[in-house]
Parts: sequence; structure tokens; C-alpha cells
Amino acid sequence: MRKLAFDLGTKTCGFAITDSMSLIANSLETIYFADQDFAPVFKKVSQFLVQYSDIDAFVVGYPLRSNGTKSERTIMMEKFALDLKKKFNINVYLVNEYGSTIKAENTLKSSKMSAKKRKALKDTVSAVIILQEFLEYGGIKI
Repeated sequence: MRKLAFDLGTKTCGFAITDSMSLIANSLETIYFADQDFAPVFKKVSQFLVQYSDIDAFVVGYPLRSNGTKSERTIMMEKFALDLKKKFNINVYLVNEYGSTIKAENTLKSSKMSAKKRKALKDTVSAVIILQEFLEYGGIKI
């Protein structure tokens, strides 16, 4: 069974998915949308569920602060995760995403890509990192 991961921002969402045995995290794509209008994200999830009929869990990056406290974005993510679970009736796991964007940026910088290409891939690579964290350490089921 596959896991679908999200690196959700206020205007972008990077997606990653595991292989059918849930061993390897692979990048999918990044979508762009109006500020905090998550309808396009839900639409894309519906498309992924058709394309990959064996998705049994969603993994959502959970943006805690470095000291472990919640921010406004953390609260937004909790609401999104609950909406995701309600809409699709699939288990949702939260994974602390602290540092995932920095890791993604560092990975992309070492690839010698142009700044424009790195920016376009950052959210998808972050989703892969979040998913890999989940595969290695698990997450918080909501």
C-alpha cells in the first residue's frame, strides 16, 4: 500500500508518494493555488487516488517551531489534516517537518541546478523528505 505525502504551504503544495510496498519515497509534483484556498489540493488528491488506487494513508508535514510549540501555520495544518481525513476517509499522519525545507534546499543546491529550477522543486523534495521521515520513524495518527 502507498502513502501520499504533502508539504503544504499557504500557496503551494508539494506531493510525494511511496512505491506500492511503502519502502521508497518518490517525488510527484508541486501545485500552486490562491492563498489558503485548498480546493485545488483536494482536487489533486482525488486525481492521485484514481491514479494510485492503493493509497492507504496521507502523511502531512506538521510545522512545529524549533522549540516544539505551535504556530499559526501549525493550527492551519491541523485543520487541513482533519479536513483531508473527513473528505477522503483515509488515515492521516502528522510528521514534524522542522528543517525539511532547509534540507531540500541544501540537496537541490548541491545538484548545481539553476535557482529557478531549485525553487520549482523545493516543495516536492520537501514532501519526499517528510515521507522518508515517516517511513523511518512514523508519525502521529489523527
